[in-house]
Amino acid sequence: MRRALVALLAAAAAFMAAGPAFASIPAHPKWRSSDPFGSWNNGGYIVYNNEWNGDHGPQTIWANSYKYWGAVSTQKAGNTAVETYPCVQKNYSNVPVKSLKLLRTGFTEYMPSNKSGLDAEAANDIWLNNYNIEVMIWVDNHGQRPAGNVVNHVTIYGQHFTVWRSGSDYFTFALNHNENKGVTHILASLNWLINHHMLADNVTLTQVNFGWEIASTGGQARSFMMKNFWLRDQR
Repeated sequence: MRRALVALLAAAAAFMAAGPAFASIPAHPKWRSSDPFGSWNNGGYIVYNNEWNGDHGPQTIWANSYKYWGAVSTQKAGNTAVETYPCVQKNYSNVPVKSLKLLRTGFTEYMPSNKSGLDAEAANDIWLNNYNIEVMIWVDNHGQRPAGNVVNHVTIYGQHFTVWRSGSDYFTFALNHNENKGVTHILASLNWLINHHMLADNVTLTQVNFGWEIASTGGQARSFMMKNFWLRDQR
C-alpha cells in the first residue's frame, strides 16, 4: 500500500470548509466533506478525507477538531487492497530526525463494533525524506497484512512489534495485539531503524499521520471515530 500524498501535503490548503455516534455523523459537526481529498485545517493539523485509490467507494469525513473527528466509509465487500485513509496529519519541513528529542502520538479510536466483513487497520503513517520513505505503526488490525517480509521483532516501551520491510523505503511496525487506546512512540521506532542501519543517520521528518487504512467495510456504510488524538514533539 503506497499513497501519493504529495499533492495535498506541501500546500496544506483546505479544499472545502464546511459526537460520538458510531452509526452516523453527528448532527452539527464543525466541518464535514465527501470530497475525495477534502481537508480541514485546525490547530496546526489537517483532517483529511484521503480517498487515494481510484476505485474507492463513498466516504464522508467529519470533525469538531483535530482531536475529535471521524468518517463514514462504504468500501466493497471482499476487497483487500487499501482504498482510503481518513486521517489527521501534521507537516514538518524535513526536520532531521536526529535533532528530535521527542515524537509520539496518543489516540483513542473506534472502528465499527461489528467486524464482519471489515478489512482495515488503525495506524500512524510517517513520511520521511520529502515523502520518499514511509514508516507505519499499526495498533488495531482487522484483516490487513503489511507489505514485504518480517525482518525482526522489537519491544518499544513495553509494547511488542513485528517489523516488516518492503525494499528500502517502506517499513511497518505491527503491534502484536489490538488496542484502541494508547501511545505510539514514533521517535523510538525511527531510531530503531536508524540503529539497525535500515534508515540513514541523516533521514528527515516530513509528515506524521494517524488514521484508518480501509480496504473493505463489507459493502456497508461503517463508522470510524477518533475520540482523542494528540501529538507531542520536541527538538
